[in-house]
Amino acid sequence: MRCAATVEEGRSALSETEVDVAIVDFRLPDGSGADLIRWAVSNNRAQSVYCMTGNASGRAATEVLEAGGIEVLEKPIDVDRLAELIPTQDLVEASDTHYLNEDLESWRTCYARDIVGDDERLVEALETVRNITDTDCTVLLTGESGTGKEMVARALHGSSTRATGPFVALNCAAIPDTMVEAELFGHVRGAFTGAHHSRGGRVVAASGGTLFLDEIGDMPLQAQAKLLRVLQDRTIMPVGADMPVSIDIRVVAATNQDLEAMIAASRFRADLYYRLSVIPIELPPLRERGDDVIKLARVLLGEANARNQRQVTGIDKSAERALLSFDWPGNVRELAHLIERTVLLKGSGVITASDLRLRSTGALPRGQRPFKSTVNLDLRSTIDQVERQLIDEALDRTGGNRTEAASLLGVNRTTLVEKIRKHNASL
Repeated sequence: MRCAATVEEGRSALSETEVDVAIVDFRLPDGSGADLIRWAVSNNRAQSVYCMTGNASGRAATEVLEAGGIEVLEKPIDVDRLAELIPTQDLVEASDTHYLNEDLESWRTCYARDIVGDDERLVEALETVRNITDTDCTVLLTGESGTGKEMVARALHGSSTRATGPFVALNCAAIPDTMVEAELFGHVRGAFTGAHHSRGGRVVAASGGTLFLDEIGDMPLQAQAKLLRVLQDRTIMPVGADMPVSIDIRVVAATNQDLEAMIAASRFRADLYYRLSVIPIELPPLRERGDDVIKLARVLLGEANARNQRQVTGIDKSAERALLSFDWPGNVRELAHLIERTVLLKGSGVITASDLRLRSTGALPRGQRPFKSTVNLDLRSTIDQVERQLIDEALDRTGGNRTEAASLLGVNRTTLVEKIRKHNASL
């Protein structure tokens, strides 16, 4: 039996054939596992249905038994206990199919199917995520821009006991410093000019679920102090409020910056860093993942074909060599944009190296300058020229998407927009 990540997928899987044993997670993204159990029992799609949950007492047990489930099993599942409940032959068949979801590949199929690759460091990171799904511990995801930190955060949320709650993402680099606190913690009416109504922030919106704080290194120090209180006391103080508000969230933070270096430079709080990095998970850059580049490119090719009604049939050996030799400063995000653009322009046939139009990132010969100014040796003009070239390169790689280009360059989107406006005015 294949693993199903949602109630709807479970119904679809059970519709294909009647099974002897089904083990259902109580918390599914689109409803309760009890709903799937009730459907399976009423439609005679399974001889025996068991349910697994992080807490095998109280509401979960009542709902499961009322739905027709035989037993509620607490995660992680005690296989010996399961052996007592399920006939031996059925247990062998169930374990053969990995339906217990104890196997990493089964977990990936259910919750991280979009995270493609077999690199050892990537697999280790995903194994760590799988091992903490039944906890509420705070997680810090590190890695270069475009390595898939938000995808990993979503996989963690979707497979956790909070999966039925909201996943709320906030890019700390995209919000003006003066608005970070109000955006995070909300505000009461009259807290500042223009605050005509009270408003709940992202923390309140994530209640019962997961709050994903991307680019945490760009959070102002004052807001860092208030976030520390959230992690310590599980309360927030909306801007202008007199009383704290209790909250129930899991925090997952991400950054492409060296937070320890920022601590040394007094730009990030050490106490917040230690609170965030209860479980630190580092995602490897694409250039260090070997053949994962080719596997990803093939998957992205199929998706781009379907999305754009194109018939590009494959990637030839010359294109594969070009993909493997490229440095990928924008990582998976850059690869996705490249494949999308190539599929749109190619339309059909097989992608070759010339179709990719990748610029070499190899080392320059000894003594050769990496940049030659087209103006006189004027420092300000030369810096402006280099900056303009880098912006053009980032926009080209991201298909003109300014948000993605800003991420590639390591600056705020507002900063990038201002620089584009400045350079356009100088033309």
